[in-house]
Amino acid sequence: MEASANPEETRPPLRVVFFGDSRADWWRLPALPGFQCLNAGVPGATAPYLARRFTAMVAPLRPDIVVVQMGVNDLVELTGGAPERERLMMGVRAAIASVVADARALGARVILTTIFPLARGPYAGRAVQEAIAAINQGLASLVAPQVQLLDSAAVLCGPDGYVRDAYADDEAHLSAAGYQALNAALAPLLRVAAEQA
Repeated sequence: MEASANPEETRPPLRVVFFGDSRADWWRLPALPGFQCLNAGVPGATAPYLARRFTAMVAPLRPDIVVVQMGVNDLVELTGGAPERERLMMGVRAAIASVVADARALGARVILTTIFPLARGPYAGRAVQEAIAAINQGLASLVAPQVQLLDSAAVLCGPDGYVRDAYADDEAHLSAAGYQALNAALAPLLRVAAEQA
């Protein structure tokens, strides 16, 4: 009697959409068995813009999993006082939460990556790093049965909290080695999401 086919071998690959700003656009998409990875990054986009455009951009791609990386473009221009800083941070938090909710509304699982910290350089201001860290700390509240969190700082940063030189292309963007390190941390989360599918 012929053995039945393994369901893992017959199931179509899960579609993974990387969504966000230039850091998502630059992502070196992993080649993993059982997954089809697509990029939907928008260089230069702010978090509110991405939140407004998420459904129109991502729904046609029919994602099973959405990987989210967004928020830095709003924060790198921090020059105002405390009220302006808080307004920007609230906007980023709300936009990220909106994208997570909209992804779930599409039936997709979410892997939310914390905002990548900056690498050292002349424009890597402490205020920006502190704002990134503060927002990242709050992202844990979005974790749910279908929403996982990937702590990018734990993967990319040295003891000083800045992205390691080997992982940096410039102050705001990662090198190929940086994305390779992220993909190594992302793979087990994708497998967990696949088990939930």
